[in-house]
This record gives sequence, structure tokens and C-alpha cells, in this order.
Amino acid sequence: MKTQKSKVKRQNQKLKVKSFNFYLVVFTFSFLVFTFNCYAEPVYVDHFEKTTNLLGGRTSVYEQAPSRALALTTDKDHYGAGTRSLAIRYDKKNTGGPNGMGGWCGYYSILKTGSKYFDATSFTKLTFWVRGEKGDENFVVGMADRHWEQVGDSVKSEQIGVYLKDKKITTQWQQAVIPLDVFFIDMKEVASLAICFESDCFPEGKGTGTVYIDEIAFE
Repeated sequence: MKTQKSKVKRQNQKLKVKSFNFYLVVFTFSFLVFTFNCYAEPVYVDHFEKTTNLLGGRTSVYEQAPSRALALTTDKDHYGAGTRSLAIRYDKKNTGGPNGMGGWCGYYSILKTGSKYFDATSFTKLTFWVRGEKGDENFVVGMADRHWEQVGDSVKSEQIGVYLKDKKITTQWQQAVIPLDVFFIDMKEVASLAICFESDCFPEGKGTGTVYIDEIAFE
């Protein structure tokens, strides 16, 4: 009887050791995944040194008359180690165009390469540096996944001041830090991002100005 009990006891001890080892492996793997996600190197989308972004994607303005936008790289002002930044000049109207709302305007950057979407699941925020020509300029950031790309629209952030230290655009460079969960899209299939001059950004739904953007990155 004692021999049988000892045998059962040894078997139970072996099972406990195996269970402990299993949970240790699971914990270690989970910790490594968590660590990778937390410490993934930033991926820069654009320094505005080339005609395409750093992922090889097309960049341009979008507009619906009577609203207009113009985007040019400039070496007159920039942030960071590069020599250029993006200057976006906008003229958002509030009358005319579709539905009499003045049309729309903004800037977009394609993040997918061919048919392969950008996987942003290793990152937690979108960052970039911004300043205005006069101060108090305004916009929201849009981001699209496969679904929104097919619809021809994007999910918008709050107005940019929410993500700035001074709570508004000034004439000095500030870093915008936007949590990715703001966008509520499939981060495994990111198609594009955009700078959008929406009616809600301006008193009476109209506004003009120039903003400078540099060092867009996923972190």
C-alpha cells in the first residue's frame, strides 16, 4: 500500500512540475511578445526628403471645389536631422460645392505597398512635429484601413490641439502624439493617413492658413 501511495505521489509531483514548466513557457512567451510590442523601433513614414514617403507610397492633396489645398516640401523650415519639411496651404470654404458645404481639402499619404497593407499592430501611437505660419491653424488626422479605403473615407482623430503640449498650433514646433486606439480601425491593414481640414475645425466652417509637418512616425 505504501509503495502504491509513493508511486502516486511521485506521479502527482511530476504532473505539477510539467504544469509549472508549461505555464512558465506561456508566461515567458507572453512577456516577450509584450516586450516586443512595447519596445518596437519607431517606423518613420516621412522626412519629406523625397517625392514619395519612406514606405514608397504616393503623397498628394485631395480637394473638392471650391475648397483648395497645396502641398510642397520646403527647405526654409524643418524639424530634426533632415533638411526639408512639408508645407500645406489650405483654403476651406463653407459655401458652394456638394450639399452647399464648401467642399473639402487635405493631404494624404499612402502607407500600403502594392496590395500589402501596413501592419501597425506593434505600435501604440502616431507622432509628428507641426507648427503654423501664424498660429491657431487647425486640422484633424484621418486614418484608413482596408474597409475605409474601399469606402473612400477615413476615421478621424479629435482636433489636433488635443494632442499638443500647448493645446493648439503655434508658430513654434510641437510634437503631436496621437494614440492609435483613437482611430478604431484594423491596425493590421492600414492603408493611408491624412491631414484633414474639416468644417468643424473652423469658426463658421471656413478657414485659410499654412501648416508645416515633419518627422511622421509610428511608435
